[in-house]
Amino acid sequence: MWQLLGGGRDHIATYASGALRRGLKLDEAVTAAGRLREKGYRQTKMQLGLPGVTTPAREVEQARLIREAVGPDMDLMCDINQRWRPEQAIDIGRRVEDAGVGLFWLEDVTTADDYPGLARVTAALSTPVAGGEYVWGIVPFRHMVEARSVDIIMIDLVRVGGITQWMKVAGMAEAFNLPVVSHLIPEVHVHLIGAIPNGLTVEYMPWLMRLFEEVPQPVNGELAMPKAPGLGLKFDQATIDRYRAA
Repeated sequence: MWQLLGGGRDHIATYASGALRRGLKLDEAVTAAGRLREKGYRQTKMQLGLPGVTTPAREVEQARLIREAVGPDMDLMCDINQRWRPEQAIDIGRRVEDAGVGLFWLEDVTTADDYPGLARVTAALSTPVAGGEYVWGIVPFRHMVEARSVDIIMIDLVRVGGITQWMKVAGMAEAFNLPVVSHLIPEVHVHLIGAIPNGLTVEYMPWLMRLFEEVPQPVNGELAMPKAPGLGLKFDQATIDRYRAA
């Protein structure tokens, strides 16, 4: 499908998502981060806005220790999951920058539909701000990009309304000179990110991988573009039978 949509790349960058999930203790997250580096990942995502964390200093410590664990050469993203107010995002974001963590992006730093608030954060930080996974349909993306709310557009295939709508938003982002990244479903998003000129990287969160006989697998931080017809996916009959409803 990526070729039908106009793609011309053989491989596309991907990043490990979920390995440094919010529920881990700090020492567990640091250990997991080191393992990702050993496995050859070039990009990964951590989380801040941690439950029970009441000080910016503790947030910065988490970011700093994860950076040390993955090393200086890995792209490190950070997801906040809408847990900060705009003023918190600016304050903590600047502290993380001053600590030299060097984030590839900060994601969903505040309420997803607070476009002016997001724009304040984006304007205040040198770290790129990503957002869009919580947006439903294409019209809110227009409001987002017109307000210059984010530096990187993240599109969720299901919430946006399918492949056609996804491509429309990607084209809108291109018109505003903005890169696009995906949210979940790497089995399909590899086609979409690989097809557009402003596709940046694919989130590798393989929650659905057991549904299919074969799925794209990361090798040295990249996904090879599928060669089979269509999406290149075939349902795994054993999994279908296991979860079949009576």
